Amino acid sequence: FLTGKAEERLSFDIQREIAEALGYHDHPGLSAVERFMKHYFLVAKDVGDLTRIFCSALEDQQAKDTPGITGVISRFRNRLRKIAGTLDFVDDGGRIALAGTDV
Repeated sequence: FLTGKAEERLSFDIQREIAEALGYHDHPGLSAVERFMKHYFLVAKDVGDLTRIFCSALEDQQAKDTPGITGVISRFRNRLRKIAGTLDFVDDGGRIALAGTDV
């Protein structure tokens, strides 16, 4: 909006204006633009984390099962594998997962 054109980047020259427009103020130790950018990155990280969780859940829902007893055996054999050097984490089909609910 500030640049008058479609823009996906939050460049240095407009960060201060956006911070002011969103009501960020200077505080001891952090300027308004620093507070805005810190908040922006924390929220962007949360969005990325939630997107990864959502995509992972979709992948699990869409995974095709191998039919019959072969599918059952391979699902358990390949699903959880110990990771060397730790008892708290396992390899869950290519993803790191907690070994148990008490971890």
